[in-house]
Amino acid sequence: MAAGSYLLYQLLHCDAEQLQFVVNSVGGSTTYVCDKAIKTVTSYVGGGASTDVLCDCVMKGHIFYDVTEKGTPPAKYFVSSTGWGMSVVSPPNVGNCDEWEKQVKAERIIVNCPDEMDVKAMCAWKERDGTKEKQAECWKMVEERMDKVGPIPRYIFDANKFVAHSAAVEDALDGINSRDGEKHFTHRE
Repeated sequence: MAAGSYLLYQLLHCDAEQLQFVVNSVGGSTTYVCDKAIKTVTSYVGGGASTDVLCDCVMKGHIFYDVTEKGTPPAKYFVSSTGWGMSVVSPPNVGNCDEWEKQVKAERIIVNCPDEMDVKAMCAWKERDGTKEKQAECWKMVEERMDKVGPIPRYIFDANKFVAHSAAVEDALDGINSRDGEKHFTHRE
């Protein structure tokens, strides 16, 4: 889920004065409470990150809930009345959180992988304090990386992650030895 990973990354890296806490829960089974001001992460297994824990966090925060499978919408204690924001990321199964969405009157936003114009805008934003040449240079580098690994922000903007993921893609493609695979995949050098 590229959009979810990118959103979580951005939440964790935004200014701690604007957003002190980020709560990340994966299917409700494990929840991480990140206090960015004092740079700590507390892990809770099961329903351990209850209302009491979240209410103790009086500063601004955002809850990031990753639905792992159908039938695991966020627990009620995540729907906080403290004014925290909440993002629920679900696999492409449209019905994953229908009931929960109705109960809390959530707004559904569907995010696909970024297209070329989105990534170009990301380059312009990342290099917003630089020159137009710097923005164009960023776009050229990212465009070349997208050709190899697709428009996944966490891999196209970080050189080390790009190299590692590119190698994993190459290995996966090299592992296809079916004649049928040649019809469906292209392996470019």
